[in-house]
Amino acid sequence: MEWQSAYYQVPHDFSAYPFSYPQLSQLVKVTPFLSGETTRLMMTNHYGKAPLTFERVAIANQPTMAGATEVGAVTIQPGQTLATTPVDFQVEAGRPVYVLMVAERPQTYYDYTCTFEPSWVNAGVARQAGKVPRLNDRWRVRKSWFSFAGLETQPTQPATVVNLTGDSLVETGMLAAGLFTLSQRDFPNSVTWRMTGISGNRLALAAPTNQLPEKTFGPALVDRLADLVTVSAKLTVASIGGNDLLLPVDNPGGDEPIPSVESLVQAFTNLKSGLAAHGQELIVPTLAPLRLAGEPTLFQPGEKEVDQKRRTLNQWLGSQPWVVDTAPQLTAPHATVLAPENDFGDHLHLSPTGGRHLAELLWPRIKGALMKHGYARITILFEGCRDQ
Repeated sequence: MEWQSAYYQVPHDFSAYPFSYPQLSQLVKVTPFLSGETTRLMMTNHYGKAPLTFERVAIANQPTMAGATEVGAVTIQPGQTLATTPVDFQVEAGRPVYVLMVAERPQTYYDYTCTFEPSWVNAGVARQAGKVPRLNDRWRVRKSWFSFAGLETQPTQPATVVNLTGDSLVETGMLAAGLFTLSQRDFPNSVTWRMTGISGNRLALAAPTNQLPEKTFGPALVDRLADLVTVSAKLTVASIGGNDLLLPVDNPGGDEPIPSVESLVQAFTNLKSGLAAHGQELIVPTLAPLRLAGEPTLFQPGEKEVDQKRRTLNQWLGSQPWVVDTAPQLTAPHATVLAPENDFGDHLHLSPTGGRHLAELLWPRIKGALMKHGYARITILFEGCRDQ
């Protein structure tokens, strides 16, 4: 069989805000979607300015790295993504594995990835080469890592690829964990996901250039289509659009007006047609309430305009067959904020409960798309008299 991604999460460009360490030891937990007896790691230096060398790279079934399989030393040239030498290490769909990357020399890291929700992916970083970092399982804490995009294996049969893309509602992992759990339940060892969400990302406009962290928000999603269509994906799930409306209010120094609803309608239309031209379906949720940090019962300057445009945009989105109207179910009754159980705490991002809730709302449409065209094999498990 050919190599296929068992877990993939794209590192994005932190060249405006790089990380320099005299030494580095990072531990990354990933949960494969596919099973296989041979594994290789995908390591990146796509945005780097000089070669990156890791004197030790290893993979194990335990976070202590007990019984680890050594991959060896790896050097990644600038502008490159590198597949390591394959090793005889068996991965199992749904079972976490742990990757240790150790650099003994001073280096600067530009390829950055993070998550908050730790059930499927997690990471820890130490500034000492001889230390295996500990993983933090608190979901309110950011977990970051560098230059590691995932792993590949050789499954016994091809799997369907689904893109999960958008902004921080994807990258924080809350929605992703919910979708991955449902996918593993209904399509075990049959569907693999590509995570390409970027915190702060927008549908129609590239990152502002006036300050940090805004400079790290990446190119507009409509300009990232190449990342989505160069793989044999059949379906893209995109959570996007909120930052287009809210970022001009949150970053007045960027000197950008709040976009018109018409311009966002056109951008969504372009995204849909761009994917369709490459044989991909698109599924999008409507936009849940968007609020700045602060007292949620009071509108700050600009927030009322954002909410009015969000509602108008949602009316159009809700009329499209490729959109799932999820916003009402995530919103507090008679309010313009997320329901408390769905709220991360900043009135903008989702909690793990909110992520699972959104995933459950989207899943019937995703599952239907996968089954309708025979993209994936569905497995129904029976335990006694209870459907799983």
